Amino acid sequence: MEIRQLRYFVAVAEELSFTRAASRLFAAQSTVSAAVRALEEELQVSLFDRSTRAVALSTAGAAFLPEAKTVVAAAERAREVVGEASERLRGNLRIGTMTRITALDLPRLVGAFRQRHPLVDIQIQVSGTGAGGIAEDVRRGRLDVGVVALGPGEAHDLDLRHFATVPYTVILPAGHPLARQESITLGDLAHENFVDGAVGFGTRTVMDRAFGELGINRRVSVEITDIATAVSYVRAIDGAAVIPCFEATDTTGVAVRPLSGSGLALTLSFAVRAGRAPSPAVSALLDLSANYTRNDGTF
Repeated sequence: MEIRQLRYFVAVAEELSFTRAASRLFAAQSTVSAAVRALEEELQVSLFDRSTRAVALSTAGAAFLPEAKTVVAAAERAREVVGEASERLRGNLRIGTMTRITALDLPRLVGAFRQRHPLVDIQIQVSGTGAGGIAEDVRRGRLDVGVVALGPGEAHDLDLRHFATVPYTVILPAGHPLARQESITLGDLAHENFVDGAVGFGTRTVMDRAFGELGINRRVSVEITDIATAVSYVRAIDGAAVIPCFEATDTTGVAVRPLSGSGLALTLSFAVRAGRAPSPAVSALLDLSANYTRNDGTF
């Protein structure tokens, strides 16, 4: 019985999919399937009930899962202890981030980390499902650390290390009547057609909640996965957007006004799984991060 086989089994058990497990492990699906089959042959049991549509843990698999997790966690900790003893960190570090975070210079942070810890390989995963998707990947062990924009109610099973608070700004066509105002409230925008991130994105969650608390059922006419393109879509549909101030770059043909009266701001944090100490690699990355963040959201 190999640690690799146990690691593959745990991933399939958590994902209930050989395809998703292979993606999480950066391995070929055939490799994962073969390792699980070899483990089943050695144990002389079926760990999964397989069909053409679904994968489910068998009774034996469900009983085996907590033991396998314990062994894998012990092996990972043993590797970390060896790295600490040799004063050289080793292994992999999986970082999840949103499409554009200018309050964090992640490339420079990664570069500085690699100079200090050249034996650690880094995988950067840019989420197409926003902060919610990154948070779930951290919870499920697909990522070691994530850059997220989450409110307190969304942070269950996660420890957050805050690094920036960014105010919101309102984007409107330059000729819009509200563009004559020095600042704009959410109530002013009740009847606009909105451009916003998809459900699960940090900004979308904050705005849906804020408008809901005002009793406003706003219309999101265009959903995007890269909030930096919001200005272009506002121009295209003659709509409106409320986005973090650093996202408003090319402002030709639009008016950019402060959002007032709401007290809202986007809180950016590093997220790790709660209930366990971060790995030495994650701790080293977080220790370095303060040198590569800015609270005004500009780089």
